Amino acid sequence: MCSGKAIQPTEIKMIEETNTRRTRASHPKVRSGCQACKIRRKKCDETYPSCLKCTNTGRVCEYVETPDRRKRGMRDIQVISPAPNTAPNAAPYAAPHSAPGYFVARRLLDPSQVGLSSAERWYFDLFKTHTSTKCTGYMVDDFWQRLVHQVASEEPAVRHAAIALSSMHWQFMQETDYFKSTSLVKAKPRENKIPSFALAQCTKALVSLRQRLTKGDTYTTSSAHREAVLVSCIMLVSLSLFQGDIKAVTAHLRSGYNVLMEWQKVNFDGNPSGLILMRTFSELQLHRITFSQSLNDVDAEADDLPLWQAISVCRPVYGHSGVSENDFVIVLGAAIMANYPQGLELRVGSSLQGLNAALTDLLYQNRVEMTTEERLMNWKSEFNAFISTHRDALSPQDRGPIILMELWTMSCDTLLDALKTPLNEMAHDSSLPLFRRMNELAALYLSLAEQASMFSTKPMLLQVLYFVGCKCRDWHTRRETVRLLRDFPRREGLWTSDHLIAVLEHVIKQESAGLTPSDVIPRAARIDLMHLSPVDQSKLNLSYHRPCTPEEIANGADVHGKWTTVVLSA
Repeated sequence: MCSGKAIQPTEIKMIEETNTRRTRASHPKVRSGCQACKIRRKKCDETYPSCLKCTNTGRVCEYVETPDRRKRGMRDIQVISPAPNTAPNAAPYAAPHSAPGYFVARRLLDPSQVGLSSAERWYFDLFKTHTSTKCTGYMVDDFWQRLVHQVASEEPAVRHAAIALSSMHWQFMQETDYFKSTSLVKAKPRENKIPSFALAQCTKALVSLRQRLTKGDTYTTSSAHREAVLVSCIMLVSLSLFQGDIKAVTAHLRSGYNVLMEWQKVNFDGNPSGLILMRTFSELQLHRITFSQSLNDVDAEADDLPLWQAISVCRPVYGHSGVSENDFVIVLGAAIMANYPQGLELRVGSSLQGLNAALTDLLYQNRVEMTTEERLMNWKSEFNAFISTHRDALSPQDRGPIILMELWTMSCDTLLDALKTPLNEMAHDSSLPLFRRMNELAALYLSLAEQASMFSTKPMLLQVLYFVGCKCRDWHTRRETVRLLRDFPRREGLWTSDHLIAVLEHVIKQESAGLTPSDVIPRAARIDLMHLSPVDQSKLNLSYHRPCTPEEIANGADVHGKWTTVVLSA
């Protein structure tokens, strides 16, 4: 457990390890190299854009020019002393300022720090060093690892949104068992004022964005302006997801999409950020398939959004809802694409043309002569061939994403069955070996060190585990799924592990009432449709449907079954 007096973000105290280090032979200090290697005191090979040490360990590699301390201006800077009460072997969360001299110098020289309070500077540093990495699930992502940092240095709207996001990240870390059980220095603001602080930063971000939008027409159509507006929009969508504000998510997505489509008409003015923003928008829209929304809140004009039509009609998360199989494979392809490791072909050293073509066809359905089933079979064939050839040779940074792609691929057949009508929940019992294998893969994924206390904007693992817990009726297997959710707390956009644990425990209780572990859950007890709708960050509405028994129908019950609505607390 942590020891010593709790420190506050507003004090901006530095943290250092108290372990005694062995004496080394003296040698000249190396002033070049990436920041990760400097902090870890490792010799950097200075390979661009990412050094080999960072590539092999999955770290974010960033080269920042460090001010020359031999110059008079730097000698005059007084470095803030580290806090005396620090924990030994502190994890990276506790040390966003693990290079005190560098961070103090950067604050004095970085224009983006001007006008920020001490708390804002602390959380802005946390965003740059930790939160932005978590948002990607430790995968290479040009938006979260490069573009957002570039724009945040110039745009107040993005800067304040980043500060708000990192404060939510900090609160999430403090609430997880992982955080509480490790030797971390507590830095919780007094009286837990993080929610109000985040709200104030959201307000500042919105005010700054409005000011940006009121600028003249010439500037409004410029490439830099559109890029800034779209990055701001993505940050606001992410904030709204973490706040559980569905209407704000919808509004920001729609507004940003209009700007994105206008910019696409002129080929993004040759700006490479356009394609990065397109991919990020699609990933955020995937979250729309995971919660319900009134039809009145979805305007007809939104149907042109990529994935929007497929996502908006899937109001029940799992079950027949009028969604076509073509719409489904688009969503499946987007979920796989969201976890596709960038630069994979370079690292495996062989052509992945067949794999990439099969994934592209899931998303865009270019070959109209192929049926939905043929597209899925083609993708599974290409992916399984890739796995059999490259599984043992995958780098650490690729291993996790490939497991996620495998999980989504394994779930596709059972997910398709959930769209058919009439529904037959008993058919899922034959998929028990598949569900067990999915639990094994999920456990393997969660065992990766970098997956602890994940705080991500990407739809990664939670929805897959949720699906297994809902559709697998084996007593032990579905409880193993709940255990994985409980033991490895995660936040993926709108949903937390606690949300889905609350839903699954209620579903299991309703379906298994009066049964023993060896009993088969009868059809009439099985829930076949569900709506999930957040009330706030800690509560959600769950509406679920079950068929009526012949006895209930004989007594006047609706032949189409019955719906029940409950409010659950996470």
